[in-house]
Amino acid sequence: MTRKKLGEMLIEAGVLDELSLRSALADQRRWGRTLGRTLVEMKLVEEPVLVEVLAKQLNVDAVDLDQLVIPPDVLRLVPPELARQAHIMPFKTIMKFLDIAMGDPTNMGLVDELRIRTQLNIRPFLCGPRQIERNIAKYYGDGSKAEIVIPFDSPDSLELQTPSPAPPRTATRQPASTNAPANVPAPAPSRTTSDIIRPYPRTMPPPAADAPPNVIRDAEINALQVRISKLEALVERDEAVLKRLLALLIEKGVATRDEIVERLS
Repeated sequence: MTRKKLGEMLIEAGVLDELSLRSALADQRRWGRTLGRTLVEMKLVEEPVLVEVLAKQLNVDAVDLDQLVIPPDVLRLVPPELARQAHIMPFKTIMKFLDIAMGDPTNMGLVDELRIRTQLNIRPFLCGPRQIERNIAKYYGDGSKAEIVIPFDSPDSLELQTPSPAPPRTATRQPASTNAPANVPAPAPSRTTSDIIRPYPRTMPPPAADAPPNVIRDAEINALQVRISKLEALVERDEAVLKRLLALLIEKGVATRDEIVERLS
């Protein structure tokens, strides 16, 4: 039996009329948002009413995130970028199960993606879109912090780090000199790229032919670690670029997230 659409459920429940539904569908097509979020943002349906109707119609459990305190170890299971893009919120783990608040708990493509990422069994719970966004901002931040950017032409840089404040300068005695006046402080060293960019670990000099076996082994391990670090950086760079491209497609209304996940699955 074909599952009823959200609009049909809300009309049958008497909380939405057909004219309002058509208006919301037009707005949804324009901005590429989910229908539930569109209805709430257009103030056509109150969020608690939307959650109540969906929970009954879909026969799923709902969660009130505002009443919970989410542990940090649970938050670390889902990256902030994924939580914001997919509009989801992890809130509890029990043994090998991870509970996720979702606007659409029937989105099996997203559930499978989370299962693969976390290596845990996913239990989806229904939650209102505004409440999810409110808790994402509460626990992950609003996303206004500048993101790490790895230039395409600089594969040797892994990540940008916030430079630590310089230690307070203390007065030092300068040796007497006939060529320079006394008590002139030395100029502060200029900041270079290496001060804020953490490079790959460098390989040790190649061992001599008659070097002990443990020295040769350490050199081989070091060289392997360098190669692994470079590969990991390239994968992270490509993944970041792909995420930005997908986010741009969704933002411009070219495709919805569900359509993209369906193609990738």
